[in-house]
Amino acid sequence: MTVQAERRARRKTKLKWYILGPLLAVISLPLLLYLCSLLLAHEVLPFGLMEELVITCVFLAGTAGAAAASGARGQMVMQTGLITGGILAAALVIVSLAVPGQGAFNAQCLRHVIAALAGGTFGGALRIKRVKRKNKKRRHK
Repeated sequence: MTVQAERRARRKTKLKWYILGPLLAVISLPLLLYLCSLLLAHEVLPFGLMEELVITCVFLAGTAGAAAASGARGQMVMQTGLITGGILAAALVIVSLAVPGQGAFNAQCLRHVIAALAGGTFGGALRIKRVKRKNKKRRHK
């Protein structure tokens, strides 16, 4: 075996970013919604905030999934975050199609799609690696 083949054999297979990000977003969304429902049930939060809490949970789930996907990919973090938010948004539209009596393209669904895309983009932006620029003194001629 060559050295390169041995390195490939020893490498651990990582979970791909396009699976990791949306999976984390889809798993964290029900958990966040459950936490909010507990806060609403115990009257810690008023019931009038329910729709805002759902939008916030969608945003946070998109942010978590996009941050994980962007960190796993390591490059093109904004595009990765937007793609992850888009996958979450597509999942939300598919679920809203499955609910009887609700149309997929209503204002509430559009708010959730926008929150998922914005959360994905924000999660990607959190993973931008900023480098400090060196102060170069300019020579005056």
